[in-house]
Amino acid sequence: MFLVTVGKEQYQFNALMQWIEILIQYRIINEDVIVQYGASSYVPDGARAYRYLADADFLSLVDNASLIISHCDENIAQLLEERDTPYVLVPRLQRFGEYADNHQMDVADEFENRGIAIARSPGDIVKFLKLQQTSEVIPKVDEAKLCEFLQQKYSQELFPKLMLVCAAGGAFRYMQSLVDFWGKFDDRFWIAGKNSITEQEIEANHYWGYTPIKNNFLNVVKNFVVAFKHIPKKKPNLVISTGSSFSIPYLIVAKWFARSHVVYIESKSRFQDISLPAWILMKLRVLDLLVVRSKAIADLYSQTLYAPIDNKDDSTAGSLHRDYKQASIVTFDDIAFIFSPEKLEFSTARQFLEDFQALCNPDENYQKIIIDMSHTTVMDSAGLGTLTNCLRIARANGTDLSLWSVSDAVSALIGLSSLGNLFVIDQRSNTFRFSNPIQRTKVANITRTGMLLFRLHILLIETPILRIFYPILKFLFPWIDIDPSVPVHPSVRSPIKRLIDIIGALIGLSFTSILFIPIAIAIMMESKGGILFGQVRCGLLSKPFRIWKFRSMVKNAEQLKARVENQVEANTQSKDSPSNSDDSAGDKFFKNANDPRVTKVGKFLRKTSLDEFPQFWNVLIGDMSLVGTRPPTYNEINSYELQVEYHDERYTEWNRLDVKPGITGVWQVNGRSSVRTFAEVVNYDIEYRKNWSIWYDLKLIVQTVLVLFDKKNKAV
Repeated sequence: MFLVTVGKEQYQFNALMQWIEILIQYRIINEDVIVQYGASSYVPDGARAYRYLADADFLSLVDNASLIISHCDENIAQLLEERDTPYVLVPRLQRFGEYADNHQMDVADEFENRGIAIARSPGDIVKFLKLQQTSEVIPKVDEAKLCEFLQQKYSQELFPKLMLVCAAGGAFRYMQSLVDFWGKFDDRFWIAGKNSITEQEIEANHYWGYTPIKNNFLNVVKNFVVAFKHIPKKKPNLVISTGSSFSIPYLIVAKWFARSHVVYIESKSRFQDISLPAWILMKLRVLDLLVVRSKAIADLYSQTLYAPIDNKDDSTAGSLHRDYKQASIVTFDDIAFIFSPEKLEFSTARQFLEDFQALCNPDENYQKIIIDMSHTTVMDSAGLGTLTNCLRIARANGTDLSLWSVSDAVSALIGLSSLGNLFVIDQRSNTFRFSNPIQRTKVANITRTGMLLFRLHILLIETPILRIFYPILKFLFPWIDIDPSVPVHPSVRSPIKRLIDIIGALIGLSFTSILFIPIAIAIMMESKGGILFGQVRCGLLSKPFRIWKFRSMVKNAEQLKARVENQVEANTQSKDSPSNSDDSAGDKFFKNANDPRVTKVGKFLRKTSLDEFPQFWNVLIGDMSLVGTRPPTYNEINSYELQVEYHDERYTEWNRLDVKPGITGVWQVNGRSSVRTFAEVVNYDIEYRKNWSIWYDLKLIVQTVLVLFDKKNKAV
């Protein structure tokens, strides 16, 4: 039997409930599941659910459970240590409304360093279930030093009347751990939250407050009423609180109306910053002493007292191995999980693809393969190519492929691409949570300007009144809808390059408008069909767009293509070089110097490159640039491979998609249509990718103009 518990927090934990439901549906969990769901509004299908459990019933379930899955709370960890029950903790996240802040993420990082099992995604729970690793739980904390300090500073002789303020649950258990201090005061009284435990254990001299506080202004008012009713009469000399927003009204009244000395002891599970209640009380100058348990917090606030947690077993902290987290592949009867790396880019993509191919070998017969991306913060075009190849391999084997825990950045990249609708993403798994070290690595790759523009574009899209300004911003900065963490080429986000594109496009379109009528007449006089020819190409990160040209072929050119010899394929078969030996080269690139489909007018337009003048419109709207890589077709990128290497094994064909395509580029000024192999095109494009600068762009523009006036150019 599995027990899933989220305690009695006033915050929902629907994400964990959905994770459990996924694991039940996928038959990863095949035992009975009991869920104590608390304030959650979602209950997993297939589980026995209880909103709250009586203490005796809860402890009985703990003793009989084979595994416990809980939210990331220190007190539950200590409880489970006493019961010696295997467990895994899942941190709550503010983003999904699971807590007031992200302090459980800090707790999770700290616990994980100590060897405690932390699940940040349903895939992590899958690993834990498969490998059945029990973890060393957090050592018990000895509060003797803190109690000794409080006794020295606040003796009963100086502060004869003591008030203890705490909410129920963890705050109350924390107060109990300080009994060696407050137990020495003869004149003391409590103000606490009411539940079965506090009713049983708090002594007679007490007053009950009102909970919950979250989104309940009435209870806040009621707590102020209780505070004004009792505290001015009692006039405590010293007030001790162990946290939570519950205590705010009582501490304010005690300080401002009873002139009490107020001590606030921050939670042991705060590692990076103080809680919101502590911050509010500090700003209101209510606190005479704020005790913090983390050196990092003490360094932030000079007015705090640092009382370190005295862990007797600290010498072993961080030395415990979390082997279950190191697994990259986990298999069950008819389902396999493969976990993508933190950065799915060229340096890791090939190994990941090889691991995936190993899963799809004939000796295995998995009905479904799941790629878990819960730790992948960065993916480039090579990573996108890897996923595409994985999908192709899975379909060839008749295996279903799904993606789990896809980040916003990766999801946006997949969505931008022309391949986005091919992938199945289980949205329920997307409530995963990155560790803070990984999150900081991700943030380090983002510029402030990029993040500002990205957030601004989201604001404009989501605000009806401001939405009219979005097209203006999109025109000036075409890349604003790409998540700032997506590692595109620097030229993509260059404002100077964009300014040159706008100026160049306007100049080019002015010439196009002058030449349009005579070119249109010439095209219509020679052959039937439209004046302009539009074709879907793949732009930045394979995002589809329609490229425009003056029509240079006969009307039914696409239907006649099969009858024309592909000279690229012919040249490929005659070469022995590894980079040119790809059997699919003909699908990637088509060229014929004497293509019979080209009209007489079309030959002239191609010779002078006038056929490409309508592309200045593509440049103006941001689909293309004046200078860039050659815009590939959809069929072309469908045949890209990771195995074909260019430039010292650092690049593949997919790396071309990191750069915005251009009207001109290195391949256009180095032989133009005399280029006859796909490998030459890729090498020229990667050369541009490696050498790009604003001056390099200007140089290529000048060289393009010179090539146009060169009578020996072999444009076709």
